[in-house]
Amino acid sequence: MTPILRLSGITKRFPGVLANDHIDLHLEEGEILALLGENGAGKTTLMNILYGLYQPDEGEISVRDKVIQVHSPTDAIKAGIGMVHQHFMLVPVFTVTENVMLGEEPVKPGGILDRPKAANRIREISQAYGLEVDPDTYIEDLPVGVQQRVEIIKLLYREADILIFDEPTAVLTPQEADELFEIMRSLAKQGKSIIFITHKLREVLAIADRIMVIRRGAVVGETIPAEADQNKLAAMMVGRAVNLEVEREENVPGDVVLNVEHLVML
Repeated sequence: MTPILRLSGITKRFPGVLANDHIDLHLEEGEILALLGENGAGKTTLMNILYGLYQPDEGEISVRDKVIQVHSPTDAIKAGIGMVHQHFMLVPVFTVTENVMLGEEPVKPGGILDRPKAANRIREISQAYGLEVDPDTYIEDLPVGVQQRVEIIKLLYREADILIFDEPTAVLTPQEADELFEIMRSLAKQGKSIIFITHKLREVLAIADRIMVIRRGAVVGETIPAEADQNKLAAMMVGRAVNLEVEREENVPGDVVLNVEHLVML
């Protein structure tokens, strides 16, 4: 089966830095691909290229076996590619509906904004993917985890099929992270393809279908959760054997050195 997305030979240089070194990547329909690496490994740079924020020095991008030119996020969205950034791009004093439809406003005859149409579409998306977002709520009144869902809805509203999540759990509580993973699984089951950028080993093993490891701008290997553990992934990330299990010596208390009884403070 033809991958929904293929990156071929992607190379990006900054002054004094080779950020991406001839990277090849493919993504299947309905797959969750984890892009794993240390901070500064080149993961986000690669995805910024895919989303049109940077231009590659070499290489090409194909969607559904067709080479595309991605010069801007607008080009990416037109190709069905969306990105949820670490730092959300929402207007706090706008409602969910106003944020989601910004730049894609439906209009009635006569040029009048059709907010009810946008709100109904948001409700449909929320229900379909278990997002549970009220379109009439102001962003500033929402917890961080729900604000992130609004960012996801923005992409689905624009009919994105390839979703990039850049370190999405960095701002979430453990409970919110678990809820996000359920949403990601729901998206994948319904045919959306996901690239999940992270450096957190447990999360990769919990959510990914396939894991690609990047070190110093280059792909150093691929694996699947069933054939990996945290030590193996850490070794791939840093290029040497790593033992993440810390041995703790048993703590045996000694003799009592201070004993206070019947103390009264006035």
